[in-house]
Amino acid sequence: MESQYNKMEADWFKIEYLIGPPVFLLLIFITLVLHELGHYFAARMFKMPVDSIVIGRGRTLKHWDDKHGTRWSIRRLPLGAHVHLQGLEGLSEGGAFAAQPFWKRTVTILAGPLANLAILPFLFFAFYMLVGQPSTPPVLVGVEPGLAADKAGMQPGDRFLAVDGQPVANFQDIWRVAYSKGAVQSIYTIQRGDKIFDLPFTPDWTEYKDEDGIERKNARFGVTWQHSPLKLSAIMSVADQNTQDDEDKARALLLKNMDKEVIVGFKGPDGKEKPARVRLSSALNPNLDNPNHDDYERIFFGQTRGNIYLDRPAFEHAAQALRKSAAMIRNIASVPFQLLPIDSYKLKDSNEVMHEDTRILNMLYTYMHLFALTCVVIALVNLLPLPYMDGGHLLTQIIERILKKPMSRKSKAVLFALIFFSLYAVIAVSNMNKVPGYIDSRLKKVHEFIEERQPKDRDEAING
Repeated sequence: MESQYNKMEADWFKIEYLIGPPVFLLLIFITLVLHELGHYFAARMFKMPVDSIVIGRGRTLKHWDDKHGTRWSIRRLPLGAHVHLQGLEGLSEGGAFAAQPFWKRTVTILAGPLANLAILPFLFFAFYMLVGQPSTPPVLVGVEPGLAADKAGMQPGDRFLAVDGQPVANFQDIWRVAYSKGAVQSIYTIQRGDKIFDLPFTPDWTEYKDEDGIERKNARFGVTWQHSPLKLSAIMSVADQNTQDDEDKARALLLKNMDKEVIVGFKGPDGKEKPARVRLSSALNPNLDNPNHDDYERIFFGQTRGNIYLDRPAFEHAAQALRKSAAMIRNIASVPFQLLPIDSYKLKDSNEVMHEDTRILNMLYTYMHLFALTCVVIALVNLLPLPYMDGGHLLTQIIERILKKPMSRKSKAVLFALIFFSLYAVIAVSNMNKVPGYIDSRLKKVHEFIEERQPKDRDEAING
């Protein structure tokens, strides 16, 4: 009992909880500094005078003037940064910036957001080259009985080597090459033990709403690729015996069927049970019966203990870094049009590595991924055509160029008010049809919470 209590305490306090908030604030600060330096270096490239650069907020700790006449100030609190370009607000401000050609002003305004976005592929590429790409192995963990993969003869442990002759090295490649084709036949090159063979295969197609009410649709193989550890609470049945809400029963049945093929029912993204034929490995789960170990409440079904850091040639890492960056920008840009609820799959990396022996690397990648997300958010927000944003400055420059005269403060205020309400209306209309589904999903979660609590409360009352 004491060991379980200590374990519960350890779950409540982890080093990540302590360092997480300050690291997040530091990442935001670095992102803002990078953004402002983008403006600064663009201005210097065009030999525009820069009045000042302020890094941080609060009391000034140190300041100096560089050889170009720019005043640099380092302040106490790492809470922001600002570059002052004379005349940035528009032609009405006059000054060196307003006197520059339109294209130079445009480049200088856009340099901040572009600096945030341009660093993404370099970040991912550097990490991939030094450590490897976080990847789900292209190996089937489980096959759902009666569905497409099962009918085609696929088996747990099959390794995918290529699709239509195009090599695949991880699950991301399979998703990009195979799933994106939809329900069409392709030739899959598979390795099973020492045997390599080609298998013609046509996946099914599925459309459904997940537990959060988000509509999903994609090709469906009828398999699971879950190499990362799975909590016992997500297992709904083992060997045709119901284990929902009974982790002890699930653990006992799993231990009983070690080193055998068995049907396990997983909780799918839509909340329903998804049975799959898997092969349990005692070598990968040596601590499933040890209450003092973290693996006591989770199980590994794959051939590895979770995802891996995949080593690839440099040009492939570069291509993957570009794809990852483009996908991140696209996903975050679509968030305002999917607010009820926000699709968490668009914001997290489903292929992150969780091995205990690479914990520091895992943490480093997590914070790097968070930094990349922060860069994209700040870049896209600054591109909005709103006051004091880079998009607002750019819009003002464009209109004044068209009118060939400065805009008054009143006309700017009216313009930005119209734009603000237009953006708000577009986002509201885009999410309007999702309101009923969102409310239903929230009510369902409330009912599930109440149902889960009631038996426990009754037991507590009886035992009290």
